[in-house]
Amino acid sequence: MNDSPPTPWWRNDAVIFAALVLIAAIAFSATYIVTSTYKRREDSLARHWYAVGDASLASGRAKEAVADFRTALLYSRDNPEFRLRLAEALAADNDTQQAIAYFLNLWEEQPGNGLYNLQLARLYARDNQPRKAAQYYNAAIFGIWPDNPFTHRREARIEYVKFLLASHDNPNAQAEALSLAAATPASDIAGRLEAAKLLLTTGDIDHALNEYRALLKAEPAEAAKGAGTAAFDLAEYRSAVEYLRTAVDKGVTDPQTKLLLARAQQVLDFDPWERHITADARAKRVSTAYVQAGDRLQQCAAIKQQQLAVIPPTTDMQQLYSEWLSTTVDFKKLAQNPDLRDSVMDLVFRIENATALQCGDPPSGPDWALLTLARNGEGVER
Repeated sequence: MNDSPPTPWWRNDAVIFAALVLIAAIAFSATYIVTSTYKRREDSLARHWYAVGDASLASGRAKEAVADFRTALLYSRDNPEFRLRLAEALAADNDTQQAIAYFLNLWEEQPGNGLYNLQLARLYARDNQPRKAAQYYNAAIFGIWPDNPFTHRREARIEYVKFLLASHDNPNAQAEALSLAAATPASDIAGRLEAAKLLLTTGDIDHALNEYRALLKAEPAEAAKGAGTAAFDLAEYRSAVEYLRTAVDKGVTDPQTKLLLARAQQVLDFDPWERHITADARAKRVSTAYVQAGDRLQQCAAIKQQQLAVIPPTTDMQQLYSEWLSTTVDFKKLAQNPDLRDSVMDLVFRIENATALQCGDPPSGPDWALLTLARNGEGVER
């Protein structure tokens, strides 16, 4: 018969197992509490340094912002928002290569992200890598934008046009500006005006004029100003006067518009082939142009310190002066003889072209108007 004492309760297998489970639970709970506390502390520090970095960047202290965002990332290493802000701070601090590296890391995770592509385009433009800049500008234009995609894509295209203009790539700038105009809804008057302005800036004057004409009813002042400028650039001076006068009448007051209006009107006033004027008016314009050309010739000769009254003439200006002196300008004959008017104007135009070449700087006032007529052939558009 076995008289061994009974096993103490605390040595019971079930009790031991339960105790081990309890100890493990307590240890797990303690570890969880410590880990959670540490994680909350890390999150708090990350948010704190992120906020400090934001404030530094907003205040223009880019270098400090870089350090702040780096510290924030020590506590939240994979946070894409923190990485984006660090990349932006590096760009603001002109650390182009580091900024490109950070944005490329972000881009690899989301190659279609419009913002990442736009930032890379700007950085490559700054780094004088136009091909890569163009690549990323195009990706930004067609990229993914979580909010207001049309607005962001439009802004990216406008920025791309300006980049192309700065790179002296006018053909591609014109193509992008034309695409911008085509993509802008008819109801977006401000957007269409901006597209027209870009077309004008890129040198696509015909399309710019068409865009402005289409906006005359919706935005008469600005559209008339733009149409007048485009018509002036196309040497359509009669149209330019009409549009620019409308712009001024509608309240446009900038000096450039008024200057273009005055110049365009002056060209019309000097044009002896102008429609619906009398023969006497034509004769008067030719006579005025003749006197003006002679004055210009003598002023240019004085600048060049060249004697004009030389026999025989040996220089171009001396030859022109000799012709000018020998030309008889009789008002009655000018009024009656179109061929004589044309002959005198031919001499005027040769004088204006020669003096512009000899004396360098473009003339002003009446001489500018006469030179413009000379370069546009027989009169302005009919």
